[in-house]
Amino acid sequence: MPPKPKYTKEELIEVALELTRESGIDAVVARNLGNKLGVAPSTVFTHFESIEEIRQAVLEAARGIYNGYVEEGLRMTPPMKGFGVHYVRFAMEEHNLFSLLFMQKREGFKMVDFIVNEGHYERIIQAAQADFSLEREQAERLYHNMFTYAHGIAAMSATGVCSFSLEEIAQMLGMTCRSMLIGMKMPRDDRESTMPQLGRSMQGTVESYMMTKEKEE
Repeated sequence: MPPKPKYTKEELIEVALELTRESGIDAVVARNLGNKLGVAPSTVFTHFESIEEIRQAVLEAARGIYNGYVEEGLRMTPPMKGFGVHYVRFAMEEHNLFSLLFMQKREGFKMVDFIVNEGHYERIIQAAQADFSLEREQAERLYHNMFTYAHGIAAMSATGVCSFSLEEIAQMLGMTCRSMLIGMKMPRDDRESTMPQLGRSMQGTVESYMMTKEKEE
């Protein structure tokens, strides 16, 4: 029977969370936990039956921290943009927690599953409908594209590929959102769903193409 630990379950989770923030979830092992707590590694299994259980507790704690960022973003106007800014901010400030939550390989996962599982889907869709006077399908399409764009910025920030200021992030997300809204309200460009062919180039600008389309109609 393992000896009685000199720390609480909550203290163990906090230490495991600290290890994850410093070195990633793979650093959460009995030896490292014991060293941080100043106890024998075996005592960590008094509160938990396995390392996987401890890592699951870290995942839940990381989700709580992430939710705090999101709530701050959703209080901004418009909420969709605020969400995007604070999603990226979370990646910048908590890169290992961001990696744990949003950069793990998942078999059979589609982008729509990933977006819905983020956890705040319905609130953001409803806010987008109200803020931009969109139908449900339009709001979903806008959010799916905006989330994909924001995730790209967040992934670059979390991995150190690029760094951005919050002002730059807000400007990029704002411009992208406006462009998508304009595109959704314009006549559909048939080239959107056409794969470009090798050795061929489109003639003219998108603007001239749209003017021609309007004349034809």
